[in-house]
Amino acid sequence: MKEDIENTSNSSKETRNVFIGAKVTPTQKEQIKSLAAECGMTVSDYLLSCAYNFKPKARLTKEEAALLQNLDDCRSDLVKYTSALHGMSTKQRMAMFNQIPFMVGWLKELGNVAESVCQFLNAIKEKNKIPFTPKAEEE
Repeated sequence: MKEDIENTSNSSKETRNVFIGAKVTPTQKEQIKSLAAECGMTVSDYLLSCAYNFKPKARLTKEEAALLQNLDDCRSDLVKYTSALHGMSTKQRMAMFNQIPFMVGWLKELGNVAESVCQFLNAIKEKNKIPFTPKAEEE
């Protein structure tokens, strides 16, 4: 079953049932189909998005998916380190946190890394959308 593509038109009851055709070469057709598939979209959805000046995002390659998994593993490690800190006795934490400048910098960097990983993961999960109206051109 095909995955539903989110349509952001004003009327959710309005269906697309009007055909617009364009003549292309066989090579162009294959290129368009390939670009649509890379974005996880149908050719119709892909062309409609492009017509509204929206550049659909390509889905992850196998290599990128492996890198994403590695990032997720890093995020998991950060969670484990946080849990380990919470599991330490007060005396152990006090000894560790005695080096305040180092610890503040370290925790700040860990927070930045965790935030970046979460933003990346959320951006990857977002579906390509079909815009309702063209993007306004910058004036």
